[in-house]
Amino acid sequence: MNTIARFFKVVVPAMLVTGMVCTSCFKDDDYYRIGDFMASLGTIEKKSSTMNDYVIHLDNGNNVIPYSSAPSIDVKDNQRVWVDFDPLLRQKLTDSTVTITARIVSLRDILFKVIKKYTEVSDDSMGHDPIIVRDAWISKTGGILNLDLKYYTQGSVHYINLIDNGEANGINNPFILELRHNARSDHQSYPATALVSFKLDYLKLAGKNQTQFYIRYTDYDGRRIDLPQTYKY
Repeated sequence: MNTIARFFKVVVPAMLVTGMVCTSCFKDDDYYRIGDFMASLGTIEKKSSTMNDYVIHLDNGNNVIPYSSAPSIDVKDNQRVWVDFDPLLRQKLTDSTVTITARIVSLRDILFKVIKKYTEVSDDSMGHDPIIVRDAWISKTGGILNLDLKYYTQGSVHYINLIDNGEANGINNPFILELRHNARSDHQSYPATALVSFKLDYLKLAGKNQTQFYIRYTDYDGRRIDLPQTYKY
């Protein structure tokens, strides 16, 4: 059985997180101007062991190359991050993507997981606790599902998994992916939010260019909710 990763928690007011999410995900390419302060979700590609030798592939298809970084940043290849940066130089390439040389102000690690089969995780470990999906979207590049979640906590670490429950094969009927939340007996004292990302490689079907699936979860009112999604590749 695979070890369940820690649930990345952002215990801040919901309004603040909502503003951050909107800022990061829906900016047009031409929005970037020298001297602007920007925030976005992205994925690290490490070029070498040198601290600043990496590229951040932003979710909108653009790339950020660090000119300088905030101190004490330990980046890893294929790491999912929330990046705050100041653009210094903007170059539009022939494929219409944009490469931005920037001063990296801060990087925050985002939980980045794979979809698992129901048989790979014990039912007790997956948990049966409620959760709320405030928003769900698939990155423009990289085949990554992003979930903006809300839950209740007293401050301990929670676990999250996205599980193929085996009800469908994605060909005759859409996959059903259960969002499973294990609060580990934490008290529901105050609301918190989190961003979690999942690789969608598992959903690719031979001879197809898209896969339909549902995200299934149970909210705090006991309702089962199925969110339809389409992964194009």
